[in-house]
Amino acid sequence: MKIADLPKEAKPREKAFCYGISELDDYELLAILIGSGVKGHSAIEIGKSLLETFITLPHLSIASINALETQRGLSRISALKLVAAFELHRRLSSPKNSTHQVITQTNQINERFRYLQTLDYEVIILVMLNRKKEIIRELTKYKGSFGSCSFDFKEIILDLLDSKCSSFVLVHNHPDGSDRPSENDVVSTAILRDKAEEFGIRLFDHVIIYKNGYYSFREHGHFREF
Repeated sequence: MKIADLPKEAKPREKAFCYGISELDDYELLAILIGSGVKGHSAIEIGKSLLETFITLPHLSIASINALETQRGLSRISALKLVAAFELHRRLSSPKNSTHQVITQTNQINERFRYLQTLDYEVIILVMLNRKKEIIRELTKYKGSFGSCSFDFKEIILDLLDSKCSSFVLVHNHPDGSDRPSENDVVSTAILRDKAEEFGIRLFDHVIIYKNGYYSFREHGHFREF
């Protein structure tokens, strides 16, 4: 059934205007983001189909654009809108918008980047701090599949120098749920720390985010071993 054929109170947009956005069901919110359907499939039907396919909103929220656009009736532009909406939610769910947050403890990094638990791919993020330990810049360096992220030491050093930071935190996630650093993580961190110190820049910590937790190199004594 076309949305135009529904009674006014059953149309997602009209329902939102009349009763408030919080009164809409999940599939109706998805329908608003999708905008319009295609021949034979309304936006509401596409929204319901997405929930049937991905089972839960958290599962849907980490789906890629390529995965979404394979769904019946969903265009690439509509898939992009959904991915953008979920990305905004992830950013709002962390204190990431506080650009001058002072970092003194590792658990603050975990809180700031908790959203990385929801990703199904690896990322590496540089968090640059000034002498007051305020965040002055965040930079997502790499995105990739399981185990595909690696450090380009020269490029990272150039980014650190460009930011004029005095220290930094390295953050990455383990989508496979591993709660320990790999051997490559340990070796690469040691090399990066030493290279940064040659320029007077201190590595404050390397934090690995995994589902329901985090691993801190500093808290586990790795820095003393280096």
